[in-house]
Amino acid sequence: MASEDVHYEVFFKKNKKASWVLAEALHDRHRAVDMAKKLLKKMPQGSVRVTREKFDDKGRVFNKITIFTEGIEDFKEKKEAPKEAEIPCQSPDDLLGPSARETLRRVLAPWLERHEIAPMELFFRSDLAQKLDSSDFDLQQAVQKVAVARAQAGDGSVHDYVRILTDLAEKSIKQVSAEADARKGKLIKADTFRDLSEQVFAKGASEKMMRAEICHRLSKAHTMGKKAEMLLDFLDDLPSDAEAAKFAAKQTDAFLADVLSFDRALNHVVGETPDLGEEVLRLTTIYEGQANHDLLVRAPDFAKRLATRFKAKTLPESHAEIARRILKQLRAPRRFKPSNVLAEIQLARDLAQRLIAVSGPDLDPMSLVEAFTHRSARILAPDFIQDLISRSDNPCEQIQLLLKVEDNIVGEENKQKLATYVRATLKSQQTQSWFLRGPGQPLERLSQLTALQIRTERSTFESKDVQEICVLCDQTGLNIIEESEIYKRITGSGRPALDQAAALLKLAAGGVLPKPGCIHDAHMRAMRILSSPEGRKEAAEASKRDAGKLTEIQGLLLGVGTDTPPIGSKSASGM
Repeated sequence: MASEDVHYEVFFKKNKKASWVLAEALHDRHRAVDMAKKLLKKMPQGSVRVTREKFDDKGRVFNKITIFTEGIEDFKEKKEAPKEAEIPCQSPDDLLGPSARETLRRVLAPWLERHEIAPMELFFRSDLAQKLDSSDFDLQQAVQKVAVARAQAGDGSVHDYVRILTDLAEKSIKQVSAEADARKGKLIKADTFRDLSEQVFAKGASEKMMRAEICHRLSKAHTMGKKAEMLLDFLDDLPSDAEAAKFAAKQTDAFLADVLSFDRALNHVVGETPDLGEEVLRLTTIYEGQANHDLLVRAPDFAKRLATRFKAKTLPESHAEIARRILKQLRAPRRFKPSNVLAEIQLARDLAQRLIAVSGPDLDPMSLVEAFTHRSARILAPDFIQDLISRSDNPCEQIQLLLKVEDNIVGEENKQKLATYVRATLKSQQTQSWFLRGPGQPLERLSQLTALQIRTERSTFESKDVQEICVLCDQTGLNIIEESEIYKRITGSGRPALDQAAALLKLAAGGVLPKPGCIHDAHMRAMRILSSPEGRKEAAEASKRDAGKLTEIQGLLLGVGTDTPPIGSKSASGM
């Protein structure tokens, strides 16, 4: 089934002559309308409107409908007469379509799961249809769910939809019962699925007849797992005739996809797993068709059989269903690896790479990006981040771990949120105190800040976030320099002026100091020494006796990357 993505866009215009401007896009209808009203209250001479945007995954387009308008804009043009309530399925036979069956599976999920029944079976077994009919609460609740969802689209009342859907349900149950009565005594007698398929194909390849025959045989299996096993067994016993085999496989595939949409059947496929991460890994391996992969060593034999079928590309509907389940599990709120936060981050990265490699119509890249964006948001939950940084020994490691997360998340909002965590950690009193007075030498801590800057510059954070983080690193570095008096110890060492300048320039050019402030500070101090009387005097003497020292300093100046006049020149003295 196509995935559903609904959001609400709020537009406003300041006056009649102004253009419409998008103010916000929200997922909540009431919040969108409230926001529109507040905008109008701020600008009484303007107008607002709210549109409902529903993404059609099959057509890859957004279907738009206006749900709210207000203001001086002329919204009183002739409007279409209110639409009557309509549904895509006009007859019981329409309910056999994949989308309709998916809707039935969703709205009847508790009842179907409880009785371990696939939606397709309801249309060919009168006993199951009557069992549903006798379950008034479950049936009426399902009708109500669909009616409310349809009415929210704005083309009919809930009452109208309840009436239409109830009527359709009654007609469907009567039709199933009538057709089941007509089939009594007429079901094909065959010892094997191959023989059954050949007989149905010889009688005109009736899709409905084949499905009825499959349903009759599935009635002997009372669990989803057993039904899935039986359907795979059918696929191992197809006719030798290519066309007959293709026909039988297609109908069996439709049933198998129906069955695999339920958790109990899925559990039968993947077997016992220690966590959600292992489950998604096994599903991915099955989807890839890697029956001999190490990840399936501990999986049930069913998993290997299904993977073999997928590799042969003989089960398109079941393959698509497994893709849907993978996407669903990626969006699940549960953690992949509850006891190992670092393993969870790595697993998310590995899965993203594998799934992108096998992306296609069932796993299109946009759906994968959306799913991993959702998963990334889960990784950035406060409890997850707290678990992550608690594994570090010091604030610098905390920031390094946060930056490592950046490699493994997608989505602009998620990147911005992570950058916020990095900035907050850098600004914290604990972090500042550690960098200023922590263990080791000040130069070691300055080098760590420089490494954090470089890692941030390589990130995919927004440029504004990159700049802010780098500035914080630089400012912290300047605080370390001031606190430890590194530069003062160099300039007050009593060493020759050229040696002092060279020491400062080595720091500036050696990749130890954060930029630009720390490097600029060291460079300017070195230039003041070189332009001082002592510096000019030593430079003049060195040019006669030890030109190598001047060459070294000139090279260091070039390494700092700042254009400077020749050492000892008059123009240098002004720096």
